[in-house]
Amino acid sequence: MDTDAIVRARRRRQALDALEAERDREAALRNQLHEVLTELEGARIDAVAFARMVPADAELVREILDPAPVAPEEEWLESGGESPAEAARLQREEGEEERSRLQQVIEECRRAQAALERYLEALGSSA
Repeated sequence: MDTDAIVRARRRRQALDALEAERDREAALRNQLHEVLTELEGARIDAVAFARMVPADAELVREILDPAPVAPEEEWLESGGESPAEAARLQREEGEEERSRLQQVIEECRRAQAALERYLEALGSSA
């Protein structure tokens, strides 16, 4: 019985499973990144569209799309909170930070995948 071949086959299977998991992880991260970018782009598109609309219609659409109560800007300022414009800016900044973080994790997945592929090649060449 060739125990080296058995060990290599087992290690190859483990590496293939790890590679598949990394690819799945990257795909999930890409989907998450796409959602973040869609949210960021959606806010920009909404701002342009709402600027073209009658204010009452724009407010109605906002309520339908985001049922959370939206106070007028004066109420925001009186309550000590940030203005809607400031809240939107903060949301964009958070979205950009999340986009950067996700891109970094995706790059780490790619490095792990490349290393696993090289490991599989090395296992194959030692047969």
